[in-house]
Amino acid sequence: MATRDEIERVRDATDLVDLIGEHVALQPKGREHVGLCPFHDDSRPSFAVVTHKQAAFYKCHSCGAAGDCFRFVQEHLGKEFGEALRFLAERAGVELSDEHDEGQDRRRSRRTWLRKALQSADEHFRDLLNADAGADARAAIAARGISAEMVDAFGIGCAGDGWSTLRDAVASDEIPEKVLVAAGLLKQRDDGHTYDAFRHRLIFPIFDETGQAIAFGGRILAKDEEPKYLNSCEHDLFHKSRTLYGLHHARRTIMSSKIAIVAEGYTDVIACHQAGVCNVVATLGTAMTADHARMLSRLCDVTILLFDGDEAGQRAAERAIPIMAGHDVDVRICVLPDGLDPDSMLKQGDGAARFNTALENALDAFAFLLSRLETQLQDAQGVSGQQRCIEAFVDTIARNGLSTAAPLRRAMLTSRLAQLAGVATAVIDDLLRRADAKHRNHGSDQAESDFEELGSEVEIAPALRRAELDIVAMMLHTPMNAELTTIAPTESIADPSARRIAKVIVDLRHSGSSVSVQRVLDELSNDADRAVASELYFEGRRLIESAGDDEQAAIRICEEALMRCRQEVDSRQRMTDWKASADRDPKAAAAVIEHLRGLGPRAAAMPRPAGR
Repeated sequence: MATRDEIERVRDATDLVDLIGEHVALQPKGREHVGLCPFHDDSRPSFAVVTHKQAAFYKCHSCGAAGDCFRFVQEHLGKEFGEALRFLAERAGVELSDEHDEGQDRRRSRRTWLRKALQSADEHFRDLLNADAGADARAAIAARGISAEMVDAFGIGCAGDGWSTLRDAVASDEIPEKVLVAAGLLKQRDDGHTYDAFRHRLIFPIFDETGQAIAFGGRILAKDEEPKYLNSCEHDLFHKSRTLYGLHHARRTIMSSKIAIVAEGYTDVIACHQAGVCNVVATLGTAMTADHARMLSRLCDVTILLFDGDEAGQRAAERAIPIMAGHDVDVRICVLPDGLDPDSMLKQGDGAARFNTALENALDAFAFLLSRLETQLQDAQGVSGQQRCIEAFVDTIARNGLSTAAPLRRAMLTSRLAQLAGVATAVIDDLLRRADAKHRNHGSDQAESDFEELGSEVEIAPALRRAELDIVAMMLHTPMNAELTTIAPTESIADPSARRIAKVIVDLRHSGSSVSVQRVLDELSNDADRAVASELYFEGRRLIESAGDDEQAAIRICEEALMRCRQEVDSRQRMTDWKASADRDPKAAAAVIEHLRGLGPRAAAMPRPAGR
């Protein structure tokens, strides 16, 4: 491991404003820099980076998130402490002592194994593109007009046409086949044999925010192959709903222009960047999600949703608007003419000019929805059909909060709706008020359902479960410490696998047998439990490292976290008791609901052990 002196040198060499400013749009405010918090759904700048104190740190005044450069990289970029240290050291130009021997490499955590496998696969795909096996892929790249510069920038490669090209090239003692299966690079048959997941395809690496490959997309190279596009399966490092293709390349341009353009595919993003439009990203075969919207709202003021001009593209735009509208960013819709996608349009002689014109004429979300409504009204049958269209439209915008727009925009919306319906604006105003009331005001008869819905909003149970898992992680490192069993009795552990692991440890201890991690693994009856035990063991090691290699200090930290979680659970139970005593009194019930809602941010901000 790196020495403490090396850790401090990396910390001192890291400009925290520059680091965080690569991921969050920060503005100077007095002696601090402020922006939208990346750790919760922030609607107003509550996140501050403080550099004028003796040690630089960040702090969110809303959710309570706080830490230094290492904590930010760990929490925001999903890296472990060792990975965060190496990442920041390389970024700052600080050389670290040799951190690993062969034995330590074999004991790396699951996420580190995955990163190593994905990096090796990325290098393999790129190398294969320039080999004889890459002829078809090079021809496809040339046919699509993708420049050599873009091939290099986006790391385009190819997969061989054999069933084991990648496996034969990458699998080794350092990267076992089971790791390649977990990374979605190999698939496993029922008989246990493995084969390449990507075969005879153009490969597009999907990068995380630090530029490391976390997944791959593959496009067919022969017309008779299916499916046309294939994405890696999700794993610890890759979640489609929280990943935008091209964000690593587009982030700086998005932040400087304050505008993000969201397209629908890899080649669309690459074509736009090749044409000089570098603030373009894409979803990964999924619709826009709240996580996507949250990411973009922290980087820009305007998001242009770019969809194909066909009916499917316009329906996709309709579905995306409500998701984006719930975040602090203006939403515009650009539907390209003639059913074209960006890649096809930009290949035309005047394509770049037409594309830029389309972007400049992108419609405000309300205007787009009204335009779609106008088309639906023209197709509706009779007055009754038109009435249903209007009422459904009003209900939709009220349900998704679009009717809470600024007064001028709301007035314009009302006026345009009235004009389309051929009625007075007062009629539309009344419809909007009624729809608003229906979706915003549950009334006293909805108090019970409000309380039940809050069960999923208050993040106490997940925090308690995590704290219990940390205790089990420490039990694997200090199995003879009876105090741990008192802190978290086996029967109280929520996670089934963790509960079985804890029971094995306790049974071994009570039987007088020697207790070691290997013995625990041998005693567990299924592979899933053994995998959880291995992961928790690595988690325990990180907890101890973060506590200065002091096992007892790590235990105390975990115990304190568990106690805080239990106190929150007790508080929640008291809220439930208050609810029962409210006896459906609307005012009393409303007060209790608001108190319950207040637990969410506090639970989310619950302190975790350092280095987590």
